[in-house]
Amino acid sequence: MAAPASATRSDAALRQLAALWGQSLPDGDSCAAAAKLNLRCLQGKGDLDDLRRLDRPAVLVLHDDPTAPTYAVLTALDAGGATLEIAGKRQSVSLDALAARFDGEFITFWRAPRSWRDEVAAGDHGPDVDWLAKRLAQIYGLKKPAENQALDAPLQRRLREFQLSQKLKADGVAGPKTFIRLNQLGGVQEPRLQRDGKELAAMAGK
Repeated sequence: MAAPASATRSDAALRQLAALWGQSLPDGDSCAAAAKLNLRCLQGKGDLDDLRRLDRPAVLVLHDDPTAPTYAVLTALDAGGATLEIAGKRQSVSLDALAARFDGEFITFWRAPRSWRDEVAAGDHGPDVDWLAKRLAQIYGLKKPAENQALDAPLQRRLREFQLSQKLKADGVAGPKTFIRLNQLGGVQEPRLQRDGKELAAMAGK
């Protein structure tokens, strides 16, 4: 049975988004294909400020037509407006115009650290906790932490402080948005939202 047209359009937009990460996805379930390349889909709901804080290109669900949602790739967002790619065509729109078409649904990609679990919580230990501890130590200017440590009370407190400072849910649980921000502040080279798109183009060429 053929896939619904909306699923086909969303997969096409996700393939376009993956190209900004320098990846080519086959036809079909784009999130499943991306996961094999260690690109995880993050589906969320938020406003333009949330997208600005994520600071990465994303597929937005636009409700131009109540019977058929439009899938647009957001490539730039600042105080002056936004740049969208819809079916391969670029549009520059004002923030008010975008807000009128966008009710908060989005999908973006993020790259998980080694041995990542869906959530890293109190008492956990392993490579993903080590990665988390090292990133937080780097950001706060602390000495390099020991390997294979548990996510204990002091580390969880530092994690909550970090989440609060970044306007994330300060629950002491490291989920995708926390990992995304840690990557960004740690200088990891990933696609970011840019006004002129130059950085996105550079990433796609790698």
